[in-house]
Amino acid sequence: MGRNSGGIRSEGTRWAVAVRPTPSERISSVINEIRSKGYSTAKPFTVGKVERRMSRYAAANGITLGSDKLYMSATQIAHALRDTKTIKGLAVSDRELASFPKARLKMDLYCDGECFIYTDYRTKYIIHPNYEMKINRMKTRKVNFVTAGKVTDKDEFKHPRYVRVK
Repeated sequence: MGRNSGGIRSEGTRWAVAVRPTPSERISSVINEIRSKGYSTAKPFTVGKVERRMSRYAAANGITLGSDKLYMSATQIAHALRDTKTIKGLAVSDRELASFPKARLKMDLYCDGECFIYTDYRTKYIIHPNYEMKINRMKTRKVNFVTAGKVTDKDEFKHPRYVRVK
């Protein structure tokens, strides 16, 4: 295989240039693979940098962040879209999940003492600050998306265990 194998090449240029898919495109690709095969072979990937508000809150409250980037994996994407959640009406749509990397920047951020939660008060996305995962057969710790779901209680984030991160 050539040096540039595995990338998407842009047509119409003299030199083939590998174009990296956006995080939303990678999430969509994993979702499509899960929907067609029932599983995905995609390796964990980054969807953006950890926001400053999260890193400041973590530093001020003794929370260890596993990385400076936010990771997603096929396992967690499949977990967020699993049939039991869909049957109960708790699963987020494919489109909502794929748009998460950009949409999170406009969402409110909460911490429950263990995880961070991004929410628009209709959906919530759970982020573990120091999740142990395997990347290239090596165990490592990363800030990682764990799951997503619909918000069922409109007063959920008024509970004292949730602290809003500003």
